[in-house]
Amino acid sequence: MAVDARIAVLPAGQQKLEIREVTLDVLGPYEVVVRQKAFGVCHSQLDRIYDPSRTESMLLGHESIGTVVAVGDQVRYVAPGDEVLTTWIPRSPLDGRSPVPPRITFPGGDSATTHNTFTWGTHAVVDEQYVVKAPHGTPQDLGAIIGCALMTGAGAVMNSAEVRPGQSVAVWGAGGVGLCAIAGAAILGASPVVAVDVDDDKLKLARHFGATDVVNAKKTDPVAAIRALTPHEDRTRGVDYAFDCTGIGTNIPVSLASVRPGVRGTGIRGGADVLVGIPRVPFQLDSMDLLSGEKSLLGCVGGSCDPARDFETFVEWTRDGRFDPSALVTDRFALDELNTAVEALHEGRVRGRAVVEIEG
Repeated sequence: MAVDARIAVLPAGQQKLEIREVTLDVLGPYEVVVRQKAFGVCHSQLDRIYDPSRTESMLLGHESIGTVVAVGDQVRYVAPGDEVLTTWIPRSPLDGRSPVPPRITFPGGDSATTHNTFTWGTHAVVDEQYVVKAPHGTPQDLGAIIGCALMTGAGAVMNSAEVRPGQSVAVWGAGGVGLCAIAGAAILGASPVVAVDVDDDKLKLARHFGATDVVNAKKTDPVAAIRALTPHEDRTRGVDYAFDCTGIGTNIPVSLASVRPGVRGTGIRGGADVLVGIPRVPFQLDSMDLLSGEKSLLGCVGGSCDPARDFETFVEWTRDGRFDPSALVTDRFALDELNTAVEALHEGRVRGRAVVEIEG
């Protein structure tokens, strides 16, 4: 089945996306074509856009909601007409099969590829492992951001740290992923839930998602503020879990300092700092804070999520009103405004998540 599509391409050596027309008419055996309804614009894609070492044209994006319109001859999980959620974490073990990243060849012979999936366009071509059948009644706003922002932020709280009711949490960075971490912590019963950012508008939105306290790190010492908010019966101060969603290497020792230390001789270990944002350069830690405080530094990828299991949970949160995806989607764009969306994100003008909505 031939499918006419408009797909965003980041040409080699450029930082501006081009929307190109192409006919998708040859599928690999495990590939799925998804007609997009909406997709998120994730901060991690900026790293690829502004990467000076990139030498080939790229296809970008990794979270969306849409409808399957064509499948390869070995696809068994979905069929044309199914509504699906696209993500970048495989749905299930690959059983020894290594998915081949899709490569699109455009009229004129230029081709572009991606790391594992792409969503920026009217259509996406993805391996079936990167789509999840959308639970019935999945709202479009939720579907557009569930495959990265919600999975990464809330998943870190739910899976990587396994936060329990009454434990204290600080979320560093109240962007799209951070807001989802805040929401996840609040839903799971953490208290207090402290949001840290340098933007008062983002901190105001953080309260909507369940932050009990907010700290503007430009206006006050954030570590001192968090410690003041988190006294413990063992006379230590600090949160049980800090979630560093900033992706800024120099912030990691600061967020680690906001974590409660252990108590020597009692068997009480310190808390944990969870790396949610991706630090792009090496960073240094205060080794004595980590060692003497018996603290932990945890890495997590995609919120340690199993998409097939966890997406149902996230949809449940939305159905019963515990999570408000429409409030998270603070900026909406058309496909032809994609470069504007990227610029807004790069310049820090997106409070929550930017989403591109496809007409038709």
